[in-house]
Amino acid sequence: MEDNIIMLEDEQGNQIEFETIDVFEFNQNTYFALLEIMDEGEETDEVLIMKVEEGETEDDMSLVTVDDEAELEAAFAEFVRRDEEAYED
Repeated sequence: MEDNIIMLEDEQGNQIEFETIDVFEFNQNTYFALLEIMDEGEETDEVLIMKVEEGETEDDMSLVTVDDEAELEAAFAEFVRRDEEAYED
C-alpha cells in the first residue's frame, strides 16, 4: 500500500485504484474506507468499506467485501462518526 493507494480487481478482472481514506477498528474487526481514484475531471463521493480477513498466518491477510448488510451499515456509520469527529477537531 504505497501512498495510501490500493489496487482492487472487479468481477470482470479490471484493476481499479482506490485511495485509503481511513482504517479503523470496530467490533473486533479492521475496516478500510476507500475512495475510487477517478480520471481527471471526474469525482465520486461513494465510499467503499472493506473488511480485513485474516488468513492462516499473521502476515496472511486480505481485504474482503462486507456481505452482511447490518454489519456494512454499522461499519459505515462508524466511519461517518469518525470523519465528523475529525472534521470537528
